[in-house]
Amino acid sequence: MALTAGLVASAAFAVTFVPLAGDLSVVTSSDRQKAVVTVANGGALAAQFCVSFAEPLDQPISIEAKGHVIYVPWPIESLPPGAQRGGAEPIAQTLTVVPANGPALALVAKGVKPIHDVEKVIVISSVSREDWAGPNNTRLAPDAAACLSADEQAGTHS
Repeated sequence: MALTAGLVASAAFAVTFVPLAGDLSVVTSSDRQKAVVTVANGGALAAQFCVSFAEPLDQPISIEAKGHVIYVPWPIESLPPGAQRGGAEPIAQTLTVVPANGPALALVAKGVKPIHDVEKVIVISSVSREDWAGPNNTRLAPDAAACLSADEQAGTHS
């Protein structure tokens, strides 16, 4: 899988694709300009992503299925790889949603190549991973409604 140079902040960092499998949920806002993508395992949150689309979607996206997402963490030079942090995690501006039964979606910023071969590519203005490590190996995230709010921008929740 090849990536455009825009996905890597520095040549010193290797690109790491992170797949997260479980129960997928993708829901768009009523104005179809934002979406929240969640992955859960056994009813427990594994990951939550907030997405803002470059243009309102023609049709809403509604996925509730087993599957996985693939993303690329954005390296932060001041943090060693794997360091725990609270709040939103910057990621490369590409997120692939692969339901077990159904077509995969690539949510990518303009000019960014999808990280997985998919039938449908949707141009986004931003995506961020919004969950963080909580107590007792749990994952915490803001309410999904915060991702869908017209007043919020993805990547600003903590």
